[in-house]
Amino acid sequence: MINWKYKGRDILSHKDIPSEAVGFVYCLTYDDGRMYIGSKLTRSERRLKPTKAQLAIRKNYKRVELKDLPFINYVGSSKDIPIGLKLTEKRIIAFTSNKRTLTYLEIKLLFKHSVLESDKIYLNKSISGKYFDNCLDGLIRDF
Repeated sequence: MINWKYKGRDILSHKDIPSEAVGFVYCLTYDDGRMYIGSKLTRSERRLKPTKAQLAIRKNYKRVELKDLPFINYVGSSKDIPIGLKLTEKRIIAFTSNKRTLTYLEIKLLFKHSVLESDKIYLNKSISGKYFDNCLDGLIRDF
């Protein structure tokens, strides 16, 4: 099994990531050199019913708990990985403390690296479910 790496360090459990981290942006590298960029949640907010003691203090008390989500064996969400490709590296690019920053950072990196235009390097086929690899089919290049 290949371990997640962050700045050269192995990430083996939730103890190895920042306590305030909700997720991370990652890059998977395969044996043919192609890559996949994505994001993964490591913790989620669970809204729980307030206890009787909390209700006695305030009627609209909200109890929130962070629950650890499994990510150690995660190998990406893409369904388009060709059969026979072997994963060679799982690298964490950045940790984030909220989902909004996680989504922004992932989308920023996808556009920065032009993942939809360079299908020979990246395996990503869409960005945010809105932009797909065929979005540039209508582009008139030589006019």
